[in-house]
Amino acid sequence: MLTRRRLKELARLHRRKDREALGQYLVEGVRLLAAALEAQAPLVEVLVTAAARRRPEVQALLARVAVPVAEVSEQEMARLSEVETSQGVLAVARTQWQPEAHLLRCRRILALDGLQDPGNAGTILRAAAWFGIEAVVAGAGTVDLYNPKVVRAAMGSHWDLALVRTGALPDLLARLQANGVTCYGADLEGTPAARWQPREPAVLVLGSEAHGLQPAVRERLTARVTVPGSPRRQATESLNVAMAATVLLYEWLGRIG
Repeated sequence: MLTRRRLKELARLHRRKDREALGQYLVEGVRLLAAALEAQAPLVEVLVTAAARRRPEVQALLARVAVPVAEVSEQEMARLSEVETSQGVLAVARTQWQPEAHLLRCRRILALDGLQDPGNAGTILRAAAWFGIEAVVAGAGTVDLYNPKVVRAAMGSHWDLALVRTGALPDLLARLQANGVTCYGADLEGTPAARWQPREPAVLVLGSEAHGLQPAVRERLTARVTVPGSPRRQATESLNVAMAATVLLYEWLGRIG
């Protein structure tokens, strides 16, 4: 049984500063717990309601759990959950930020420059893991990659990627370039994606939804790339950043093999 103090501590994991202070984050739902177990994610504990515990699929998952399992009330689960209808299963995992030096061992890197929407960020992580990106960098102003909404949208991709954060993305790009990494950026005025031929090791930078790439990041790029739209479109302004990222990752990595 969890203490009242621990329940309050877990409720604070919805806030970025408390996730950073504790080095922990929430993993909610049956599918994400299954993915965490499959990936041998660094779980701390699992919380479950009595009703959920009676379901066969939950019982099968709990039989594989090697960390403490605590039963909580429906009301306690509702306070911890961020979804409208909780499945009654929630895990706590340790964050796993890698040092910047880890990037020098990677050939395929994605960087986020001030991207703020958690749904977009999670979708991008999911696409990055699917197409074989090795590391994702969160630059200043980017949503916390361990935000619960990011974690849900990423659907387990956190455990297939090395996650790195930096307060000075332009400086980091300069260091990567000095070590032979080619820097590309998604931009409306770039080379059409179908003609893009990245030279690896490479990093692709995605800008914020509202402002795109910051000027200091643009200055560090070797080249820019875009997803051109149909000349027949009339009302559609542009792709959102998650859609554009998926297309670019396919053009870069999806055609390999």
